[in-house]
Amino acid sequence: MLIKERPIISWLMNSDSNILPNGILLAGVANPINHQLLNDHLAELNNIRIHEPEWGLPELLMPSFEEVMKKSAPSFEKVMPQLFHEFSENEECGILLCKGNVSIVYGFGGDKLHIWYFTEQNGKSIFNFYTSNDFVGDQLRVGILNPIINDNALFKGSLEDRQGALASVVNFISAYVAVKRYVKVETVIIPQGKFTAVEGTPLEYVDKKKVINQTGQEVIVMDSKWFRKIVNDNDIYVRGFWRMQNKKNPEGEWYKELIFVDSFVRHGYHRNAKIENETED
Repeated sequence: MLIKERPIISWLMNSDSNILPNGILLAGVANPINHQLLNDHLAELNNIRIHEPEWGLPELLMPSFEEVMKKSAPSFEKVMPQLFHEFSENEECGILLCKGNVSIVYGFGGDKLHIWYFTEQNGKSIFNFYTSNDFVGDQLRVGILNPIINDNALFKGSLEDRQGALASVVNFISAYVAVKRYVKVETVIIPQGKFTAVEGTPLEYVDKKKVINQTGQEVIVMDSKWFRKIVNDNDIYVRGFWRMQNKKNPEGEWYKELIFVDSFVRHGYHRNAKIENETED
C-alpha cells in the first residue's frame, strides 16, 4: 500500500511558509463568484495554520476502523450536541486520509465542527468546499454558502441530495472523533520513506501487508483489531432450558429426544466478531 504525498498535509504541517504551494488548487466552478469564496475559505484555513494548532499526525482510516464508526454511531448520535461542546472546549482538530483519495481537515470550536474537504488528483490537493456545522437542539445544521451548494460543478443531484451528502461528511467526522476519544482502538505509526510491515492488522484489507509512506512525515494508521475478537472473561449464569438432543438407539439409528438442561455457570468466551467484508474504492 502506497501513501502518496499530499500537498495539503505538507502545507498544514509547515507553518513557516505563508505561500500557498502550487500543489493546492481550487476545484473547478460553474459560478465565477465561487472561485473567490473558496479562496476565502482557504485563507481562513491558512490563518488557523499560522497559529500552529495541535493537528497531530495525519491519520489514515482503514475499513475496519470505519466499520467500528458505523456500528458505534447510533450510540453517539444521542449525545452528539454535548460532544460538539466538549470537542470544542478541547479544540479537537486533525487531518484524515480517507478512501477515495480524500483528505479532510477538521477542527472544533465555538460548539461548531469546521470541515475543509479536499480530493487528491495527480499529485495535487483540490479544495472542494468548506462547511461550518452545529446543532440547534438535537437537529444537525449544516452551514454552507448558497452559491457553493448550488454550483453544479461542485455537487451533483438535487439540493436535497447535496444536503444529505454534506450531512454524511459531518456525521462521518463526528463519529470518527467520538470513536477515537472514547473507544479503545489500535494505532500503528508508519514512518516516512520506507516499507513498514504491519502484523496481520490493519492491512489485511489490502493485497500486501506492507505500506510505504511518501507524505513527508509520519502517518498514524487507525485500526480496530480489538473489534475482530470479542473477549468475555466474566462468569455468565445460564438458566435451565429445554432442547432437542441427538441420541442413538441400540440399533445405531439417530433420533431426537426432548431433554431439560439444568442451569449452569459459563466461564466467559472468546469468539471472532462478525465484520462484513469491505473493499476500498
